[in-house]
Amino acid sequence: MLPPRPEMSNAVPPPIVREEPAPRVVRASGGLWLLGVVAGVVALVFAFLDREAHLDDLRETAGTLDAEVEASAVDQVASVALWGTLGVFALVLLLEALLVRPLLRRRGWARWALLAMVVFNAGAVLLVLAFLGSDSAGFQPAPHLAVVQLVLAALALIVCLLPAAARWFRDVPSRR
Repeated sequence: MLPPRPEMSNAVPPPIVREEPAPRVVRASGGLWLLGVVAGVVALVFAFLDREAHLDDLRETAGTLDAEVEASAVDQVASVALWGTLGVFALVLLLEALLVRPLLRRRGWARWALLAMVVFNAGAVLLVLAFLGSDSAGFQPAPHLAVVQLVLAALALIVCLLPAAARWFRDVPSRR
C-alpha cells in the first residue's frame, strides 16, 4: 500500500501589489503633455503643408545675406534650415510623448527627464519661430501652434511638480 500523498496547496498566497491609480494632478499633467504633443504634431503638419512658402521665405533670407552665392547653395541652405527645424521639433515631440507613459506609471525620473525636454523644447520652438515664422501680420499656424505646445508642456511640468504629485512619486511601494 502506498502512503497518502500530501495535498499540494499554498496556505499563504503570494503578495500581490496593487498599483495605486495616479492622482488627479498627475493624470492632468499627463493629459497636458499629450495635448501639447498633439498641438506640436498639428504644427508640424501645417509646416509640411506650407513647406513651399517656408522654403521661398528661407531662400529669400539666405539670398539677402550674400548676393554672390549660387542659387543651388541658397536652395540647399533653405532646405537644411526647414527640414532640420522640423526634424528637431519632431524629435522633441516624440521624446516627450514617450516619457508620458513612465510618468503615469509612477517613475519619478520621468519628471526630471521631462524637465530637460522642456528646455530642449524651448530651443526647438525658437528654431521654429526663427525659420518658419515671418514678419507678416496674421495667423501663422506652425509657429503659433509650436508656442502653444511649449506653453502646454511648461504647464504640464508645473502641474507635475505640485505637492500632491510629489507625494505620489515619493511614496512608491517597494518593487521586488
